[in-house]
This record gives sequence, C-alpha cells and structure tokens, in this order.
Amino acid sequence: MNHPKPKAQLRAEMKARRAAMSGQAMLSATESIHEHLLGLDQLLKARRVFTYVSSQTEPGTYTLIQELFEDGKRVSIPRIDPEGLIQAHVITSLDDLQPGGPDQFNLPVPAPDTTIEPHPEVAIVPGLAFTRTGQRLGMGGGHYDRYLAQHPDTFSVGLCYDWQLVEDLPVEPHDKLVDVIVCPGSVIRCSVLPG
Repeated sequence: MNHPKPKAQLRAEMKARRAAMSGQAMLSATESIHEHLLGLDQLLKARRVFTYVSSQTEPGTYTLIQELFEDGKRVSIPRIDPEGLIQAHVITSLDDLQPGGPDQFNLPVPAPDTTIEPHPEVAIVPGLAFTRTGQRLGMGGGHYDRYLAQHPDTFSVGLCYDWQLVEDLPVEPHDKLVDVIVCPGSVIRCSVLPG
C-alpha cells in the first residue's frame, strides 16, 4: 500500500509546480473551470455564494466573482478574524476589496466592518491538491476546514488544475471533505447529492 507523502513535502511540490505554470495555461484552465462551475445546479440555484480571492497562481476567481454579481448572487469573501477564523464578508463590487496583510495571506479582503454572511449556500474553496473522494490539501492553517465544519449544510466546491488531482492525501480528523471538485477536464462529485 502506498502511503501519501508528508503534507509539508506535498505543499512544497504543489506550490512549485503551480508557480511554474505559464500565464496562458492558467488562463485557459481558469476559463474551463468557470464554464464547468457556472453550470453546476447547486450554483445556479444558490442566491448566496462564498468564494475565495485567488492568488496569482491559483485558478482565478476575479472574473468568477464578477459573473456571480451579474447573475444576481449575494457574494461573500473570506476575511480572517483575530481568532484565526474565516468570516464570509459580503461585497457588492470588487472595489469593496482592500489590501490584506500577512495575517490575510497578503490577499485582498473586504473591510472588517462589512456585513457577515451567516449561511452561504455554496462555498468555493481553494486547495493545493484534492483526491476524487473530496480530500483537500490546504495551505496548512486549517482555516477552511474550520469554516466548513462550522457550516455543514453549505455545499462545498474545490477548484483545481487537472494535475492537482492526486490518488491519496495524508488525512487528519479535522480535515473536511468537499462535495464537488471542478477542474478543467471534469466535474468530480465526491459526495452523494440529494435528488
């Protein structure tokens, strides 16, 4: 039986591979991911969508956020509170984002006084690697695992490049599975969906 690599080693390998992608490859993959994602029944029906703000090497979400606005969705974006927990802050425009410091992974964030979305119907989450059963390798802070644990009824979607799908990941009791993984080549349903 193959044992998965340690998380730290996997994170380093995945970050390096992601950083080596060309801008055109990332753009092409992102467009395909958006096409699959926006066709998901759960997203089409949802009114309240929580999504991350992408870094330079992740599947992009800026265009996605704009499309969600155009579809009439109430969009919320993560901001990490002083206790280290993600809060989903509602924005009405990309102009509502401001620079985030190291405590926010240097990603743009909503202002701290913006409205918090208590019950998003769909949560779109990042990851460095995923398995077809919904396991997810994050950046190591456990922020999204805690968020998903606090919102068990929220339908969770992981976004990744095709090569970020792996056979196995080291799993810990607090790690939360995603319901669906969307990559350029396919939509992988990891959980039994109602209906």
